[in-house]
Amino acid sequence: MTETQLWPVVWTLASMTLAVLAMLFFSPALLARLHASLAGRLVVPLLRLGYFIGLPYAALLTGSLAPIDLGLTGVGGAVLGWDVATWLRGLSTALTIGLIVVLPVGLANWQIARAGHDAALGADDRSVGAILIEALYAEVHWAFYRAAPLILLENVYLAALIGMGLVGVEWSVELIRKGIGRAPEDRQRWLRRVLLLAVSATLFVLTRNLWLLIGLHLVLELIWKAWLSRLVHHPIETATHPIDPQPDADVRPLN
Repeated sequence: MTETQLWPVVWTLASMTLAVLAMLFFSPALLARLHASLAGRLVVPLLRLGYFIGLPYAALLTGSLAPIDLGLTGVGGAVLGWDVATWLRGLSTALTIGLIVVLPVGLANWQIARAGHDAALGADDRSVGAILIEALYAEVHWAFYRAAPLILLENVYLAALIGMGLVGVEWSVELIRKGIGRAPEDRQRWLRRVLLLAVSATLFVLTRNLWLLIGLHLVLELIWKAWLSRLVHHPIETATHPIDPQPDADVRPLN
């Protein structure tokens, strides 16, 4: 392993170590106390910014990673390293994948609500700004974990799979530490995270464009938020036709 291949691995291991330590140290009760204080509401976002954006940016500044490894630029073109035709093909691919994912999920949620189990869905109460930040953080973080395998193996398919595995290790620690949660919102959150990670890996293999990944992630989150809100706050009323026979005018009772 050369030094060029070693440093991306070091950065990735450092990121995973920090994530695991944070999940072990910051319990749900401690996080709740931090969010209840002014200092905590200022410090926690800064720490998250430094972790999700600062670490990849530091790796770029030191030359351990190149923008193309993260999908920030392409190999040649007028618009961030891609030409217009490549952008259009990538956009078409992103829309196709989005439809393949969002339609079955939306139909399944509609069936649940139609069956009268809309309370099991849960609504996403995050603001649009919070969803945007989470989409940006998640996609940059996942791209960061795909970069080292891509540099080592020079195989985009294996890099996508290994990146998913590294994210899965972090999620396993989170599940062991905190659990899924009993609220419907928690189950919906985990379902979205798993689906979006799979979508991100698939689209990365097909386009290698982080900007398309962030855009599709945001669009899917907003669609699911609006759809769940519609199902939860405006339940679907199943059509019922109670049996209420009316007397036939041509039929007379027997005396």
